[in-house]
Amino acid sequence: MAHGPNTIEINGAAMLLTAVSGGTAVHLTATTAPGAGREAVPDFYFDGNDRVPADYDLMALRDLQWSDKTICGRVWAVMVGGDGGAVGRHGEVAYAPTCRRCLTLIDRHFPKPEPDDRLALVAQLATDVVMDRRGYVEIHHVPGDQQDALRKAVRAAIRRRTDHPVRTYSINGVIYVECQAMYDRYARQNDREAADAVGAVLRGEPPPQRERDWVISWATWGVS
Repeated sequence: MAHGPNTIEINGAAMLLTAVSGGTAVHLTATTAPGAGREAVPDFYFDGNDRVPADYDLMALRDLQWSDKTICGRVWAVMVGGDGGAVGRHGEVAYAPTCRRCLTLIDRHFPKPEPDDRLALVAQLATDVVMDRRGYVEIHHVPGDQQDALRKAVRAAIRRRTDHPVRTYSINGVIYVECQAMYDRYARQNDREAADAVGAVLRGEPPPQRERDWVISWATWGVS
C-alpha cells in the first residue's frame, strides 16, 4: 500500500510535517484551499538522485493543498519523510514536530480545558504563602492542563494585593511562584531559620524540623 503525505492530525485537521532550508527542526504546515497551495514534495525530488521512494503515493504528494508557510511563518522546503522513507539524499524521517514555535501555536487548535473546581482555592492558598509568609511558593502535582490557568490566577491574585513584579514557571510538573520584594521582606526570618539549622549541625544535634509551609499539593484539595 502506497503512503500519502506525512501528516499528523491536530483537532481533526491534517498538518504536514515539513523541513525548512538551513534548519533541523520539524515544522507543521496547514492545508489551504484545494488546488491553491503547494505540493508536499517539489517536482525536482521526483528525478535523479533525489527520487522519492516508490513506497509513496506520488500523485498524493503532488496534490496542491498545503500552505506556502509553516504555522510558525517559515517558508518550507519539503515534506519530512514518514512511513514511506526519507525524501532526498539528505532527508530524514520524523513523526512529530520539534519546532518549539509550532508546538506552542498548535495549542490554539484545541479547546481550552475546563478549569478544575479547586483552581481558585489553590491559587488563593499560594497567594497567601507568597504575600504573608515567604515571598515564594511551590505547588506540586498540578495536572498539565491546569498549569497555565493556575499560574495566571496566582499572578492576578498577587497583583491585586501588590504592585511588585511576580514570576511563575513550571519545572517537571511543579509550579514555582516568587516575588522578590516579598521575599526580601521575609529575608530575616528565612536567614534565622537557616542559621538555626547550621547551629544545630555544628553542635552535633539534628537540625530543627522546619515546617514546609512554602509547599502546596494540588492533590490535597480535591473537591468531591
